Amino acid sequence: MTVRLAVLIAIALCATVRSQPDSAEAQIRAIRRASNEAIQRQDIKAFADSLDTDFVMIRGNGVLVPSRQAYIDLFTHDFADPQSLRYERTPDKVEISTAALLASEQGHWTGMHKNGSRAYGGTYLAMWRKTGSTWKLRSELFVVLTCDDGPACAGYRKP
Repeated sequence: MTVRLAVLIAIALCATVRSQPDSAEAQIRAIRRASNEAIQRQDIKAFADSLDTDFVMIRGNGVLVPSRQAYIDLFTHDFADPQSLRYERTPDKVEISTAALLASEQGHWTGMHKNGSRAYGGTYLAMWRKTGSTWKLRSELFVVLTCDDGPACAGYRKP
């Protein structure tokens, strides 16, 4: 009886440990989805909610955006410009670290005109950090791989 109870407890513990990464992955995917929706609605507060206090980003052309506020300022400017592109990040893979309160998100992104035509796109890698009971974006690295709109991509073609 004692062995049977120990086996049941071990199975329950393994199931609990296994469900935590799945729950973290689901939470990260939900936060990413909410961030994409905030961009579409041009809701800067909702967009900024996903960013950690020491967030940094490298744009698709390799330019460093050194702070959370600088990133928010870029989107604030874009939201005020009716001709600006809209961005969407689509996660392909989310991995939860077993070594730290971190996660990795890999995916692809697109920059689209308001009419839905694609200007450019590529891949990205994001680092998430567990802060309290939620996950926040710590950093993002974007790489432009395709260009469908010459004028929109001119800045990416500079050596």
